[in-house]
Amino acid sequence: MNSLFLQEIRLKAGVSPPDFMSGLFPIYLENRVTILIGENGCGKSTLLEAIAVKLGCNPEGGGRNFNFKTENTHSMLHALLILSKGHLKEKDIFFYRAETFYNLNTAIRKLDNESSFDPEIKTYYGGKDLHCMSHGEAMEALFLKRFKANGLYILDEPEASLSPLRQLIFIKRLLELARDGAQFIIATHSPIIMSIPGCELLQISEGSFKKISPEDTEAYAIYKAVINSSGEYIKILNKD
Repeated sequence: MNSLFLQEIRLKAGVSPPDFMSGLFPIYLENRVTILIGENGCGKSTLLEAIAVKLGCNPEGGGRNFNFKTENTHSMLHALLILSKGHLKEKDIFFYRAETFYNLNTAIRKLDNESSFDPEIKTYYGGKDLHCMSHGEAMEALFLKRFKANGLYILDEPEASLSPLRQLIFIKRLLELARDGAQFIIATHSPIIMSIPGCELLQISEGSFKKISPEDTEAYAIYKAVINSSGEYIKILNKD
């Protein structure tokens, strides 16, 4: 039996998704780590945002208890979705999106400055104000301190703030959590993250999904060509 917290994402009867997502649904999740890749504009972030909002998360990131808003720019795709859950219930849920992580950290600071009998929110991230760290350090505090076993995590471009070394640390932590029951759905452009052992790698192309191996992706080929050429690949781009 599939023991994942989130198992299927489908459309409500009689509705149609945007044209650029016409062949994506239904989506069946069968792995504790599902990674979505594809060119800019293919719908990765829109899909992850819709899943997270449907699960009760803030469109700008965080768990179910965050209610801040900087700008109302999220799509209404979430209203078209039906999520099929497993027989087990997740003990934690979090939506990370690189472009609004700063806004989330600001919301945490504001909430911690208000009077409350509850522990400060930053306690769950290691105890330090996330604005007093670099973006990468704050992201590391998130996945090392805040994430836990038996959680459901929706991550949009987690590599945006992470050096290659920190990406490896992220992967090590992710695999530890996945072994302890956590589930991850990730959108990325990073060949390092695409190479997570045992993950299901899905590429969005022309509005539909296909399973793919890291070495068959365009990102892998481009990184390999640039690095192996010792810079010559980029020099060719600069020729008239």
